[in-house]
Amino acid sequence: MSSTAEPVGDADGDAASIRERGAVGAVLLTVRAAGGQVVAFLGTLVLAHQLSPRAFGLVAFGATVVIIGEFLADGGLGAALIRQARHPTLAELQALLGLQLTMTTVLALAIAVVGLQAGTAGAVTAIMAASLPLLALRAPHAIALERELRYGPISSIDFAESVAYYSWAIATVWLGWGVWGLASAAVVRALLGSTLMTIASPYPLLMPRPRIHTLRSMLGFGVRFQAVGLAGLVRSQGVNLVIVAVAGDRALGYWSLANRLLQVPFWLFQALWRVSYPTMARLRALGEDTRRVVGRLARITALAAGAALAPLAASAHSLIPALFGNTWAPAAEPITWASAGLMVSGPISVAASGYLYSELDAGTPLYATIVNGVVWIALTAALLGPLGIAAAGIAWMVASWCEAAIFARAVRRKAGLAVGRLILGPVTIGFAAALLGLTVSAPTTGGLAAGIAVATVTVAAYVALSLTFNRADLLAAARRTRALI
Repeated sequence: MSSTAEPVGDADGDAASIRERGAVGAVLLTVRAAGGQVVAFLGTLVLAHQLSPRAFGLVAFGATVVIIGEFLADGGLGAALIRQARHPTLAELQALLGLQLTMTTVLALAIAVVGLQAGTAGAVTAIMAASLPLLALRAPHAIALERELRYGPISSIDFAESVAYYSWAIATVWLGWGVWGLASAAVVRALLGSTLMTIASPYPLLMPRPRIHTLRSMLGFGVRFQAVGLAGLVRSQGVNLVIVAVAGDRALGYWSLANRLLQVPFWLFQALWRVSYPTMARLRALGEDTRRVVGRLARITALAAGAALAPLAASAHSLIPALFGNTWAPAAEPITWASAGLMVSGPISVAASGYLYSELDAGTPLYATIVNGVVWIALTAALLGPLGIAAAGIAWMVASWCEAAIFARAVRRKAGLAVGRLILGPVTIGFAAALLGLTVSAPTTGGLAAGIAVATVTVAAYVALSLTFNRADLLAAARRTRALI
């Protein structure tokens, strides 16, 4: 492919084609991310028996610092290229690459200089920081694929990265590398992912060429879009820093495991967040009314979220000690509370954020994320002493409800939709099924069999209640899934 080539294929199409590609993309990302989370769960299960909670805490601390650089390496600054009517030019992508590669290289070097003088935690962080320039190389190619709603290659690469990360980590830890094996896995994952993304891209291998005049055209919206991600980054890492400051490395290790397990259902939201903005932006460019998409997406997301979160909330206290050992039992404490928050906030934020971005409103998502972060961090700090690590889950629940209220108000004002009412049915069913599962789990003695039984009862209750009170959405979701398979 020549240096002036444009991507192959039609990125526009009609509204039906865009909706179909968006739906297929959501399914692909969800299914393959689910596979990646299975790999992550199994990998974490193996590593939890090989490493101590302190080792997990050290890597979590490193991730707290390095994730700032991952944020800069992400393609958010080029988000405007997704919503524009024409294909991105090579000059635009090269300018974006030059900016992000410069920022991540400088940051990686700064982290290495400071980290290598700060003991084990600093050295672990320095190793993980070496992945940042590698991650920057993928951003322009990921933007090109997302604009065309080509989520097949993206989802496959995400899965391959997960396999590479845990394969390397398990192998090197088994060989005696300890925490260094887990830290170096971040570099392996970044190298593989960027290589595969470049191969899959409709553009050639790009050379970084910073051009200020080219960057100006995309950075206006890109900076606002990226500010939302930065606020989310500060929020999540602020919680980590509060936990390690108040309760130490061991508590952070417990929270790290709980957070990893919550990612198993969280892949659903991540997939839909990723697809909703490009899809709604392309539909809006064609003059389509995206309000109907908002309502449909909220209902379907709420239905799927309850099916994933209710059994996790009910069975965590039995399954975690059985699978990871009694040493890790405290990691179950935040999960039930956090699940209650995500059942409400996940569907609303997925539907609302894509719509608001397509309407050039990045202010509401930013405000919602900031409020969420302030509430989450403040409550965690206040409750961690008397309640232990459960405080992080309780704070997450309250913060999620605050965020959902802000998004719901914005959608009502801009689109005339009462999105909270739309999800009331499936959310109520999810809460009822989880409470039933918790009631069943109370008299049990724990163990793997008991945990599986509780999860099974919860899922059965959720399906039965959905068939009784939310049959239309359940059957619609089943028909849509069958049509896409």
